Amino acid sequence: MQPAESAIKVVEELHKQQDLRSAVLEVVAAAEESDGVAPLSEAFLRGIQEDLGHRHLVAVDANHPQEVWGVLAVDRDSVVELAVLPEHRHEGVGSALIDRLRQMDGDHCPIDVWAHGDLPAAREFVGAMGARRTRELLKMSVEVPAGSAAREDLTNRVAQAREYVAQAGHRVMTYPEAAQEFGVDTVDREWLRVNNEAFAWHPEQGGWDLPRLEQARDTQWYDPTGVLSLWKEEEPQCLGFHWTKIPNSAPDGPKEGEVYVVCLADAARGQGLGGPITLLGMGHLLDCGVERVDLYVEGDNEPAIATYQKLGFDITHTDVVYRGCL
Repeated sequence: MQPAESAIKVVEELHKQQDLRSAVLEVVAAAEESDGVAPLSEAFLRGIQEDLGHRHLVAVDANHPQEVWGVLAVDRDSVVELAVLPEHRHEGVGSALIDRLRQMDGDHCPIDVWAHGDLPAAREFVGAMGARRTRELLKMSVEVPAGSAAREDLTNRVAQAREYVAQAGHRVMTYPEAAQEFGVDTVDREWLRVNNEAFAWHPEQGGWDLPRLEQARDTQWYDPTGVLSLWKEEEPQCLGFHWTKIPNSAPDGPKEGEVYVVCLADAARGQGLGGPITLLGMGHLLDCGVERVDLYVEGDNEPAIATYQKLGFDITHTDVVYRGCL
């Protein structure tokens, strides 16, 4: 049953209220537990704790303002993510948040709404806005448990990749190794150059500067030894890098790892280095005890999807962007 409209109150000023932030995080956690997928991406989740320039609208019980029912976040590019407490779905909470955003911004086109997991309820909600599906982000995974044939095969492929890179006259170094040899400033400058060449087209990953890189590295899971870079033998020129991620460590060691960012410089394309740098990062994850490797790839990047499938990856999850107007 949908409550009376006055029962939902939408408040702002999230960062000025620690109690409100804590309650919002509880809503996000409850939604993830119910749906099996996080409703907010890493950047938006971090934006609740830190001021990243996001705007937040929080739906609360008008009669008990300490009870949070939902949250909407919008970044500078009009990208929206939202979460609603499971027991208060289908009660107009999401609509109240969108309506307030419409009141604040007026008629605004377009806005992009992420639907993580592309769940039926999310499709129904964005459909009511007249939004259309414009982007898919696929999660692909490969299981490599200890002692399995898949792990042995991957280990052999990593060895072949290492040999291929060596025969090509290139060097593979971790971030600390490269920084010690070339200096932190040079390594960071090369990291940004390669990243921005590779992702000039990408809405989130492209156009980075040093503060943006430092912000991305300022996480609990960041491990500089998990950033592998490929360098020319004779000069401090980076050809590509593979930034790996181990999000959580179980008591007996990490079980899941991620191909977080992998890319090549423009000058390194067409040399057969994409597969090897991907495999070398996966080898690092194996050395850390990971038994499942995940990655995310754009749904229209058919060559990359085919490459990952050859490495044993399967599509396990889909996130979707829907574009519409307020």
